[in-house]
Amino acid sequence: MAAGGLDASAHPGHRERVSVKGGGSLLTLIADRHFLLMAAWPSLAAMLLVTAIPFAATLGLSLTDYDLVRSDSWQFIGLENFVELLRDPQTGRIVFNTLYLVVATTGISTLVGLGLAMLMQGTWRGLRLIRTLYLLPIMTAPVVVAMCWRAMFANDAGWINYGLSLLHLPQPVWLGDPALAMPAVIISDMWTGVPFQAVLLLAGLLGVSGELKEAAQVDGANPWQVFWNVTLPSIRPVLTVAIILKFIDAFRKFEGIQLLTTGGPGIASTTLNLHIFVTGLTYDRVGYAAAFGVVMILLIAVSVGLLFGGMRRRA
Repeated sequence: MAAGGLDASAHPGHRERVSVKGGGSLLTLIADRHFLLMAAWPSLAAMLLVTAIPFAATLGLSLTDYDLVRSDSWQFIGLENFVELLRDPQTGRIVFNTLYLVVATTGISTLVGLGLAMLMQGTWRGLRLIRTLYLLPIMTAPVVVAMCWRAMFANDAGWINYGLSLLHLPQPVWLGDPALAMPAVIISDMWTGVPFQAVLLLAGLLGVSGELKEAAQVDGANPWQVFWNVTLPSIRPVLTVAIILKFIDAFRKFEGIQLLTTGGPGIASTTLNLHIFVTGLTYDRVGYAAAFGVVMILLIAVSVGLLFGGMRRRA
């Protein structure tokens, strides 16, 4: 019974407000969720427009024998392009090169970038200037970066081999050796990959609570234990985003490989992205290139899904 002898629930217009965690009501929570869904629709529609439609077009092309020379080559051939792709002995090596590049560049740039970010969060003299300087590689055009590294990897006049000669070490043919072509591409990628990761991870490190670190130190934790048990869990969301962004960016790498090695020698440094370009625009086999495009999209989706799922389980 309510105050004054009246039962509030007896009124037909009464709606019971169920309290939920956080102090709000269930009706308020539902209204907020509906508002968020409505607010997200424009972004979701834009994402659908720029992803689903191009993927559908690529999938459609992959089922034809369309090329750029014959204008009447829209004949439907079903899965023949995919069958040829699977039977091609070069496909396995190209997929391996792609995964090798993605894993190596993501792992190295993230580890080195994390170390650099930890140095950049200090207060030593000249830090502000250094923070500005390591942003320069990110702002440099990929074509310019590739041309600079091509000059440094040159056999006779390259700075790298010149430095090795001063140390009386062998001077390898970086871009002409099948065993060194892909490592050369990976080294050149570090120029932009490391600063990019460092910028993202520095933002995460600056948000770590100093009180948590001090409490761990008071409890007797050494610097490594503070990093492993306090810092790393605190930056895990930022670290996850940084790894996934670099992972996707490595799949997209094209200019550096095209200008450094053109995928050679042979196919030693050919990746899916470069192979799609050559197959579609050099050999005019757009349908076959589209089949490789579908494979690449699925490979990215599966790889990122596994990576994200693994990180969520660890969290």
